[in-house]
Amino acid sequence: MTHITEERACADNLDARIPALRDAPDLSLLSVQLQAGLSDAQIRANVKLAISGGQNEPRDAIAGTAWALLTHPDQLAMVQGGQATWMRAFEEYARWISPIGMSPRRVARRDTVNGVTFAPEDRVFLMFGSGNRDAAAFARPDEFDLTQDASASIAFGAGPHFCAGAWASRALIGEVALPMLFNRLAGLRLSPPEASRFGGWAFRGPLTMPVVWNC
Repeated sequence: MTHITEERACADNLDARIPALRDAPDLSLLSVQLQAGLSDAQIRANVKLAISGGQNEPRDAIAGTAWALLTHPDQLAMVQGGQATWMRAFEEYARWISPIGMSPRRVARRDTVNGVTFAPEDRVFLMFGSGNRDAAAFARPDEFDLTQDASASIAFGAGPHFCAGAWASRALIGEVALPMLFNRLAGLRLSPPEASRFGGWAFRGPLTMPVVWNC
C-alpha cells in the first residue's frame, strides 16, 4: 500500500509540474527531458529511475567506502592525514566495487562486436564491475589503492548514458557523508571484521556490516 501511495504521489507531482515547466523551462531533470522532446512515458520512467538511483547507490557507496577504508587502515590514514581526499576514496571504491555491477540494454540495431553478432531486440548486459577491474586500464585493478589513477572508471557510465546525478552523488558522499561519518563516530571500526558480507548484482554493497565506535 505504501509503495502504491508513493507512486501516486510522484505521478501527481509530475502532473502538477509538467504544465508549469512547459511554460517556464528551467535546468531541472524534468524540464530538460521535456525540452528534449521525450515522450510522457519516457519522462516518467526516467524520473522513477532517478529516484531509485538516489536511494540505492548512495546507500551502498557510503557503507562500502567506509568498509574499504576500515579494512585498509593505511588508505584511511592517507585521507585523515591530508594525503588523499574523501572524494578520492569514494571514486576508488566505486571503481573497485562498483555500486552498480551491471546494467541491461536492448540492442537497437544489428551489429557485430568481437565476432559476436547482435540482432535488434537482443538483450545484453554491460558489466561495469568487470570494466572497472580491467588490467589494461588500471595499474592495480584488484586493489583498493588511492594512489592509482581511477579516471578511466565507468562507475557512473559513459557517453550518453553517463549518470545525470554523478556530481550530486560525489558531493553527497565525498564532501558530506564520509567526512561526517568518520568525524562524528570516533574510533569507528568493524566488529568483528569478518562479519561484513557483500551481495547484489545490479546494485552491489554491504548486506551486513557491524561496527562499533567510542562514545
